[in-house]
Amino acid sequence: MTTSVFFANMMWVLLLANWVFEWNWSEKFAAFRSQHLLQAFLVLLAVHVVWLVGTSNWGYALFDLQKKLPLFVIPLVVLTSAPLNRKELIGVGFCYMATVLVVSIIGLVRYLTIPDLPYRNIVPYISHIRFGMNVCMTLVLLAFVAFKCRKTWFYLLSSAVGGWLLVFLLILHAYTAFVILFVLGWVLVMCFGSRLPQTMRRVVTAVFLAVSVASVALVGYYCYDYYHLRPHATQPLAAYTPNGHRYCHLDDGVVENGNYIHTYICETEMRQQWAKMSSVPFDSATAGAWTIYPTLLRYLNGMGVTKDSLGMSHLTPRDVAAIEKGIANPVYLQPGPRKMVYVMCYEYENYRCYRSVSNFTMLQRFELWRNGFRVFAQHPILGVGTGDVVDQCHERLERTHSPLATTQLHTHNQYLNFLVAFGLLGFGIIVWFFVRALRCGKVCRRILFSAFLCILLVSFLSEDTLETLAGITFCALGFSILGHPSKVCEKHLFNK
Repeated sequence: MTTSVFFANMMWVLLLANWVFEWNWSEKFAAFRSQHLLQAFLVLLAVHVVWLVGTSNWGYALFDLQKKLPLFVIPLVVLTSAPLNRKELIGVGFCYMATVLVVSIIGLVRYLTIPDLPYRNIVPYISHIRFGMNVCMTLVLLAFVAFKCRKTWFYLLSSAVGGWLLVFLLILHAYTAFVILFVLGWVLVMCFGSRLPQTMRRVVTAVFLAVSVASVALVGYYCYDYYHLRPHATQPLAAYTPNGHRYCHLDDGVVENGNYIHTYICETEMRQQWAKMSSVPFDSATAGAWTIYPTLLRYLNGMGVTKDSLGMSHLTPRDVAAIEKGIANPVYLQPGPRKMVYVMCYEYENYRCYRSVSNFTMLQRFELWRNGFRVFAQHPILGVGTGDVVDQCHERLERTHSPLATTQLHTHNQYLNFLVAFGLLGFGIIVWFFVRALRCGKVCRRILFSAFLCILLVSFLSEDTLETLAGITFCALGFSILGHPSKVCEKHLFNK
């Protein structure tokens, strides 16, 4: 699931072939009749098929059904077959955690050895967002196993692995994963804290509360640091540089690192000084898809100096190399929470001042959500059909002259994707059957299943998770294994 699209596809095909050759149709049919969760997945398939009526883009509709086959095949095979025993479950769990750890190490090697590698490409086999979901699930499994084993060596090992995975999420800029972890922590503490001994419950609650407060305070501090105007930005604007050239001051109000980006600019001196410091032409494009000039402008602004020859005298060879690579802020040189917050603030500043969403991931989501909701509002009851989601969303983006009209993105939200495709009627049918299955199976009483469900549902808010094989496999396996109504569940998993 996290290492190869080919092997992920081969996995569910082999599962289906083995399921067919096992025969035992009477037992399988009996299991099907009693499996509310499996029935919910088949209802999801049925809604996709029924909503083919009225679809104009049959090519995309059939592609969508083909893409979602593992979402129906995996639950069908797992939930109508004999459940995994304790040893098999432990083996699957440890293989899964080991795979996530190995992929993170591979990502680290790529990050350290491949120059100018975008954070989206650090993990080579799966999108960084879907991998972040798997990291969240791995952290839950590590904590669960450590609590069950109650061995000091495993506490230390799981703490080390968990700490590394959190650091790797920072390298990945996994905003979604950190939001998931924050929500997940509170859900688990509120819903399952009562199962812990009183002393441990108080300690866990106090620790998580302290971590939450510290995290919020840290983000707040970085936001304050980003927007708090430095003395250089609050002083009266000088008209001339020390060398006698006129400054250019633009009154657009874009702030970064506590300074206004478009003040104290002397392009003539910047151009002359850059030619002395670098062999890269001043008007050439960087690896970040911007030219040297705007990159240099932001970098000098981030340093808190004027954008002239005097300000450029503060640049070191390391700074020049960073600018040539397209790094537009000295804060971006070191991965971490400060960089993540500064990137988000800069995206917001561009939207606030220019209404720009291009190349900004979070703001693109806002634009796509607004566009998708308006498409849904035009077809609120029945939706647009299984195959017309992309066409309808893109048609509206083009009609409204959105800057995202040329992209391949459409909703970036799984709930909105279903609402646009199936309307309130189809979405309501899907939700009703899944809620019914969860209530009848009482699987939400299981810590691991509840954690998995929380990860999945939170990811639906910012991602169309079920539109990729990695997300589909994560969903199908999680529901099928952790939601299996067998007696070999988590309370017996590590108890002999």
